[in-house]
Amino acid sequence: MDNRGIRFRVKEDGMNARLMRAALVAGTVVVTTLGTSTQAQALPACASNAICLWRFQDGTGDLYTWRGGYVDLPSRFVDHVGSFRANRTGAFIDWATGKECRSVRKGDYASNYSGRFGSKIDAVGDTC
Repeated sequence: MDNRGIRFRVKEDGMNARLMRAALVAGTVVVTTLGTSTQAQALPACASNAICLWRFQDGTGDLYTWRGGYVDLPSRFVDHVGSFRANRTGAFIDWATGKECRSVRKGDYASNYSGRFGSKIDAVGDTC
């Protein structure tokens, strides 16, 4: 082999080494990023045959447990339900501009409900 062939081979090997290093760095960044992701927090348990409402997201703050019938929410919960878990069917009701209602089924939940209908709820009932 002449000098040019050797130099070419060295350059090629150098380029492969750089590509390998770049791939290794990129892989490390991906693994590090995935390893530090924040897991969604699970809501606390709710009693059987009840709907649990929390003032803040992720099941934090004051808890109101509804078990059936029509109920106007306590004032601190009116328009301030941050999260909920339903272990029965029911309905969330807003009276601000007439009756607006959202049906809730057993198994429904929301860990961040305050930006949605949780900012409107006035009452809970069995059906809409």
